[in-house]
Amino acid sequence: MHLLAADRVRFGRRRDLWVLVALVPVILVVMFLSEFQGVTTPPPDNFFIDPPDPVLQAQMHEQFMAEFRQRLAMDVPAFAFPASLVKVAGNVVPLILMAIYLATALIAGEFEWGTVRTLHLTSSRGRTMAVRIGVIVGLIAVMTAVGLAFAAIIPFLLSVEGRPLQDFAQPVPGLASDVGIRLMVVLPFIAIPSFMSVLGRSTAFAFMFTLLFVVADLAVTGAPFWPNSPVPWVPALTV
Repeated sequence: MHLLAADRVRFGRRRDLWVLVALVPVILVVMFLSEFQGVTTPPPDNFFIDPPDPVLQAQMHEQFMAEFRQRLAMDVPAFAFPASLVKVAGNVVPLILMAIYLATALIAGEFEWGTVRTLHLTSSRGRTMAVRIGVIVGLIAVMTAVGLAFAAIIPFLLSVEGRPLQDFAQPVPGLASDVGIRLMVVLPFIAIPSFMSVLGRSTAFAFMFTLLFVVADLAVTGAPFWPNSPVPWVPALTV
């Protein structure tokens, strides 16, 4: 508990952490709304007929809108609650970037600042690292929880062509597992930068090693080794 209290005091005054923790859920909401706007906005039907034929043009417009509404009926339910939770949980890029930043800043940065030596005088290295990684996981969990809370509320405030979005809601079998699988994607980006931070003992080296590892991993697992997995590189990283 004394290590956790020390972390709370040390990092409680870091404004960059508080700003980013507050900003990431907002980014998740903006991504959700932007994708919703893109799906529900009809593309321009700027077809040209020469010579002008109002009847044919009206028929083409009707066909165009019928196809748009057909696609809309297929895509919109993913934005209604509870499917919105899966949609937001799938936008993991901000959480991944935040996980890498936290791991390099809170672990590799400790070696640069020298405070890790002070901690090791009163506690074991393993216990210190476990608490530090626990703090990172906790911060990611808080940001994820806030993002999912927004995902549960916002669909009730949206509409599609004059109809409430929730009119398109559909049940999501295995909701908890779907959300959990998508959030598990973030865990390697906590573990790997943490490991690289201990190896590099420098924020710059830790970030560089993490970047090289991710690039190599994408190159290797880009092959169809796991064709039936929704996130093919997670089993590879687990192995």
